[in-house]
Amino acid sequence: MSTRTMAIAATALVLAGWAGAPDAAETWRIQTALPTAHPVHRATERWAQDVARMTGGRLRIEVLPGGAVVPPTDLIDAVGQGILDGMATASVYFTGRDPAFALLGDLVGGYRDRTVALAFCEYGGGKELYRELYAAYGAYTIGCPNSGVESLVSSRPIRRIEDFKGVKIRAPEGMAATLFRKMGASPVALPPTEVFTAIDKKVVDGADYSSYAMNHSLGFHKIAKYPILHFHSLPVYEVTVNKAKWDKLPDDIKAILEMSVRDLAVRINLEDMIAERAAIVADRAAGVEPIVWPPEELAAMRTLAAEIWAEFAKGSPMARKVFEAHKAFLEKLGLLR
Repeated sequence: MSTRTMAIAATALVLAGWAGAPDAAETWRIQTALPTAHPVHRATERWAQDVARMTGGRLRIEVLPGGAVVPPTDLIDAVGQGILDGMATASVYFTGRDPAFALLGDLVGGYRDRTVALAFCEYGGGKELYRELYAAYGAYTIGCPNSGVESLVSSRPIRRIEDFKGVKIRAPEGMAATLFRKMGASPVALPPTEVFTAIDKKVVDGADYSSYAMNHSLGFHKIAKYPILHFHSLPVYEVTVNKAKWDKLPDDIKAILEMSVRDLAVRINLEDMIAERAAIVADRAAGVEPIVWPPEELAAMRTLAAEIWAEFAKGSPMARKVFEAHKAFLEKLGLLR
């Protein structure tokens, strides 16, 4: 082999090596709105580990707990400005920016089945509406899982709508807080990291927080003996990132992220479903009374909730668009009467 031929062959090997080399590794910091012990925060940490494996280490995600960098209400700015690379949270914390965030983040009384809620995100226009809404903030929503059916935490027995009168209840601003006001309660806005202490010290009587099993795992059964099972909603737990960062990703990593966030929804809800019965059994044995509202009370609450949807829809053109999308999807499935 001539010297020239050997040089050409060596150059080809070098070029081939470069062509097959992975992109430079990148690390993103994503903050949740939850404490580290919360099952959804832990599921998000496992999601980050999956992303690192599936991308061959090209993208690593550091998951930070609620309040690590900014409070939940400031996450939208931190992500848009690049202070954080992303957030895993509920958009209800941004209701003051546009009521559309509330309608997307937690349609109170609208969805009671986790698969239907995920279907709206994936096939009812949910993801696309999030992306349109966040465009003005320099952010991009990868996916919008839900975090289990809300089960109210309460230190007082609440068996019907009228029992909410005079109750102080933690609820983030949005439609849930409005619903509680309509039912006679006094909602208090607290970040998730402060909820347990607030109930324990009797600052509030209860909390609109997480699913039954999640609340049990966090120890709420020790301080609030009257939880309401499967209450008003299925809050969204969206994963949203800085738009400029997203745009720079190669297509295969974008596809991995979209698929993995969809899987995060499955993981959260399947684990929650499995854990629920054991939590209920343990609670009853410990003297806790899980309360199940009768159908007529749930129906009355849903009527109030539907009035709130219409009120919020008047708040902005985008809110109207989100409202119409929910309505069309629920009617398509025969779930809106």
